[in-house]
Parts: sequence; structure tokens; C-alpha cells
Amino acid sequence: MCGICGFVSPDHVELDRAAGRRMCETIEHRGPDGHGEVAVSGAGRLHGWIGHRRLRIVDLSEAAHQPMEGEDGAVVLTYNGEIYNFEALRDELRRAGATFRSHGDTEVVLRAYETWGDAFVERLDGMFALAVWDARRGRLLLARDRTGKKPLFYSTAGGRLTFASEIKALLTCPWVPGEVDPEAIPEFLTYGYVPHPRTSYRDVVQVPPASVVVYDDDGLHAPRAYWSAVPAHGTDLRVGPPVLERIAGLLEDATKRRMVADVPLGALLSGGIDSSLVVGLMTRHAQEPVHTFSIGFPEEPSYDERSHARLVAEHFGTRHTEHAVRMDAVALVDRLLWHHDQPFADSSAIPTFVVAQLARRDVKVVLNGDGGDEVFGGYHRFRAAAVSRFLPRAVARAGRPVAGLLPRGDGYGDLGRRAQRFLERAEGTVLDRYQSWIAVAGEELLPSLLSPDLRALAVRSHLRRSMDAAYADADGLPDLDRILYANLRTYLPDDLSVKVDRTTMAHGLEARSPFLDTALIDYVARLPARQKVGLRHVKPVLRRAFGPLLPPQIWDRSKQGFGVPMHRWFREELGTMFADEVLASDARTAAYLDRAAVGRLLTDHRERHADHGARLWTILVLERWLRRTERPVETRPPGGDAVLDITPAS
Repeated sequence: MCGICGFVSPDHVELDRAAGRRMCETIEHRGPDGHGEVAVSGAGRLHGWIGHRRLRIVDLSEAAHQPMEGEDGAVVLTYNGEIYNFEALRDELRRAGATFRSHGDTEVVLRAYETWGDAFVERLDGMFALAVWDARRGRLLLARDRTGKKPLFYSTAGGRLTFASEIKALLTCPWVPGEVDPEAIPEFLTYGYVPHPRTSYRDVVQVPPASVVVYDDDGLHAPRAYWSAVPAHGTDLRVGPPVLERIAGLLEDATKRRMVADVPLGALLSGGIDSSLVVGLMTRHAQEPVHTFSIGFPEEPSYDERSHARLVAEHFGTRHTEHAVRMDAVALVDRLLWHHDQPFADSSAIPTFVVAQLARRDVKVVLNGDGGDEVFGGYHRFRAAAVSRFLPRAVARAGRPVAGLLPRGDGYGDLGRRAQRFLERAEGTVLDRYQSWIAVAGEELLPSLLSPDLRALAVRSHLRRSMDAAYADADGLPDLDRILYANLRTYLPDDLSVKVDRTTMAHGLEARSPFLDTALIDYVARLPARQKVGLRHVKPVLRRAFGPLLPPQIWDRSKQGFGVPMHRWFREELGTMFADEVLASDARTAAYLDRAAVGRLLTDHRERHADHGARLWTILVLERWLRRTERPVETRPPGGDAVLDITPAS
């Protein structure tokens, strides 16, 4: 796991090596174990600079140093990630005549490109973001893994192609303006993130997941997709003993392959089904007790999963570390923004950041349960979508008053608010109802929050273009299958993967996700969604495939997200911060939002008329980010390492 950066430009443009080194310095947290750089040139009119920050995980020797050059120097690779089938690929490449001077996966990626050309990326099974300079062809190739685990941003500002693992590295270059894109704000307020390939900056975009981008003398070529999770032959499988056995084998193999490391390795354990399964499978292949980590919030028992994690740890005999956490939420806002580079409002990034900091004290790699809900249909919103297919309009209309009486939880778990909004879409499609369920600020609220200049963008054609495109790509499948696919294409790479990458790499910690194994995703996609999304039990397929592996209490517990007490924080310190900044006369959001409407949200929340915790957090994050865009890019995170109060659990 590492950080990558670089740029290529016409050869008449002076090569700014100092700018490249600033880029590398800015992402040092991603690779604190070393750095490298190389100037490149070749056929055509381009030349450039390629940089790398190294986090040593597999093959700790200098033989795996990056950027890595081919035997004759014609090909240069800078690469971030892990390839889990690298040993099999190395054997295949040796049979094709390739030789190796290292035993890690980086050289395998390099030789794969030299042997198979652009098709090499289709053979890589893992998480990765990479750049390949090919001197013979005078071009730069960028590529990203299938589910968007690893980030890769680029800009064509200043007449050159500049790329990096994180946006902040791009913004250190004097030729990248970093102008705010107002059109991204309505999307951010809707989802809590900006859907790819766009970002919150006009001149910065993302390489889409499962895509390759090429830049040469002709300029930037359109991204080429090399994989899709839509099953080629439809949902042709049905749950039965052979299928369950195959799923169990695929997940165990995915877990085993992610345990390859030359440094200490552990697991993040929440006590939920997915992380518990991963820990259970790890114990089958570990030579010593697996080191597991969990955190809890003693002041908020409803957000504390330590008892469940402890039960699993005892069941599998792990070496378990748990901590009680009291956080300075105000101090954490800017710290998280520095690592995310653009507004990102998934509040579960806060506890993920903390548990990653805790784990990094003892290990350098962790496995987690991320992707289990995406692949096996575990989210409540999938169950809601399944029910909605059979919900008569009359019943939906009758249910609206009842939904209004449901208790108001916080943020993404606000069952009453979301149920009411869901039922209000009785006349719409399943996708309309699903969209209403996931929105932070839905279609009925968003226009009132926006300034008159932005209000015209609060329309479906703008807000739902990513979701609608993903849904359309799965045309021919049943509605529920299309919903699961759209979630895999949008929420997974734009929210879940972003959260985990930034919060773990903030501490130089590599996170691996067995549930996002390519073979597992491809196989489970062939099962009808109606068999994966359980109405009685969550994840019935996993329950049948692995039932005896976990304690019954884990299978039967209610699903609980990795959340924080945002509702309380906005009645205390974050509420004060919100009033002082968002409602101030010099608020930066005043150019984009209706201050009176925003003020009513805070008042209603403080007076307990409604729970707007997630919405207030989203707006506060936007305000703090807008303020940060006015300052020069910092090469080190604000607040140092002492912004958290982490104490051993008693």
C-alpha cells in the first residue's frame, strides 16, 4: 500500500521536479517507509516525472522499490495496492519468459504490462491504483481496481496530465487551480459525497473504478471499462448445497489470500456478521491467535458494539484489544477534511479513523468485513426496496401517518423520517423509493436549502445521473437486482471505499476486504437478489453457508451501523460550532445555501422537533471545506496526532 503521483507534459514545458517532490511530501502518510522518483521521456512529444511513497507490506527489500523500471527502462510503474493473485501470475509470466529480481507483487504488475500490454489490468485480482509510463509508445496509462478500493485522481489543467492518490497532492502544483465546482454541491447534499468521476473541484476528476485512462500526444482518451458486475448470463444460480459450498469456499480463499504479508497483520472486529466471519476464517489459517481490534463509546451504549466483538473474540480465541473512546468532535472535523480533500459526510468515518489509529499501534495490515452488505444484500434499504415491489399504493398511502409516529433515530438510521419519505414515493418506481431512502436531503427538502442560483440543479437529471446510469446498465435484470448493482457502482466506491481508504491510510495502515474479492462478487451476482435480501433474517445466504461458524447471538442480533451520536453532538459542541460558522455573517456556504432554511434545521434539531444530525453534519462539513479551499494546501494534517482521547477499556 502506498501513495502515487506524477505528471506528464509537452516536452517544451520545463520539468518542475520541485513540484513533484511537494506532491510526494503531501501524501507521505500513505507511504511513510520511503520514497522514490524518476524523470521519464520517450517517443512522441511528452516527458514527465513519476513519484512514489512506500508502505512496506510484501517484500520489504529495496528490490521492490518504486517507481520500478523495466529491464531496459522503457516501462516505469508506480503502484498503490495489493494483488492477491500475484503468485499465480508470476508463475504464468515465468513460463512466458519473464524473469524476476524481487518476490513481491509490484514487479509482477510491471512484467504483466510488458507481456500482455493494456490487457494486463484484466488479469490483476486485488485493490490497486497505478500509473505506467511507456517510453516506446510515448504515453501514460492510469488504471484503477474493479470496486474502487484505491483512489486515483487526475487533472488536465495547465496543458499537462497530473495524477495522484489524493487531491491535495494535485493542488500543490501551481498549474492546478483547484476551483470549487458549485454544481457538485447539490449532489453532495443529496448523498453526503460527490459521485465519481466528478469531484468538488472543476479541474479534478477521478479515474472510474474498473477503468483505464490513457494520455498521449493526442491528449486524454476516454476511460475504458474492463469489468462489470452485471452477470453475463443473468441470475442463473439458485441457492442450494452446491452453491452454498462454493460461496463458503470462495470467501475462505479470499480471506486466506489476504493474509499474505511480511509485517504484523490483524482484523477490525465490530461484532457484526461480516467482520466476525472474516475473523473466524482467519483463525483457520493463522499460525497464532489473530489480533483483533474494536472500540466503543461508553457515554452512548447504543453506539457501543464492544460486547458483541468481545463475544466473537472469545469464541475464536483471538488476541483482542478494545478501547473506550471519548472524542473531540470539533477537532476531528478539520483532521478528516484534510485526509478526504473534499466534503465527505459519512459520519462513520469518525470511529473508523479512531479504530485505525488504535490498530496501527500493533499491526500494519488489517482485514475487515467491508463489502458484505453490498455483495449479500445486507442493508435495510435493500429490504425496504424488496418490500416496496409488493406494496399497493393504497397501503402505502395509509402507512404514511403511521410512519410519522415512528421514533426518530439519528442520521442514516432515522427510521421514522426515512420510512415516511419512502412511503411518500408510492406513486414512483422502486428506484424512486430507494433514492428517497438513501438521500440525506431529499427532493422535498433540497430546493429549500439551496440558494436561488443553485436551485435549478435540484432536479433528477442532475442529482441522479450516476444512479440512473448504473441502474440502466443493469437493464434486463429484476428491479431489486438492479438496485444492488447500482449500489455497488455508486455507494461502494464513492462512500464506503473512500471512508476506509482515507481513515486507514491516514495512519499508514493497509485495509483488506475479503468480501470484495472479484471471484466472489462475480459468483454471488448470479444469485437473484430476492434470495440474498432476507425479509426475516439479514443475509440468509451467509447464514446458510456459515451457520455453525458464528455464535447464534451474532446471527440473531439486530443490524447496527458503525455510527456516532451525531444527534447529541449537535445539541452540544457541534451545534455551537455550526451556529458560529454556518450561520455567521461571513459563512462561506451563504453563497450556495439559504441561510434561513439552514438555521431552521438547527433550531428544529436543538428543540427536538426533528433529528437533523446527518443533515447538519453534511452542511458543517461543507462550510469547513469551503473555508479550507481559501488557504494554501497544508502538507501535514492539522492538530498532529493528539486530537483523540483513547483510553484502555476497563
